[in-house]
Amino acid sequence: MTLYERYLSGETKTVYDEVERMGYAAFSKNTFPDIENVLNETFKRVAFNLNIIYNELVSINYLFKKTFNYNFEKPLHKPLTDTERLLTVLEKSTRRFGFIPQSLKTFYRIVGGCNFAWDYDTNEDYMWTYADPIQIFSLDALVSEFTDTDYLIELKDDFK
Repeated sequence: MTLYERYLSGETKTVYDEVERMGYAAFSKNTFPDIENVLNETFKRVAFNLNIIYNELVSINYLFKKTFNYNFEKPLHKPLTDTERLLTVLEKSTRRFGFIPQSLKTFYRIVGGCNFAWDYDTNEDYMWTYADPIQIFSLDALVSEFTDTDYLIELKDDFK
């Protein structure tokens, strides 16, 4: 049985543990397609669950931002039409510092982005004190940060 089949049959934790033990071997051409199927299924479930959380928060009058100038401000947004191009730019921009985790790439390909932060501009009285909202920076905003010359100079200095 493949890792993906085992994952679908409910062995999620066992499959994750096995993949972790594989280390870099998980990226071999014989192994990675199966692991990629597991990642795709995982992030389809993440997208499904984020939609449930979003709808439940809306139902209890959680105050999300309603007008947006940028994707990173939206509570949820689907994958961008230029996701693959942006991931390539991000990988090239970060290559000298490390790599982009495969799980994050899959998140951007399947989920898109999320920002469950409270809209402080409309109401400073936050529903829950010390709450930690789910936020994953939108891919276009992340690429913008990593291609900003000043930011890259700061990063380069940090890695000396």
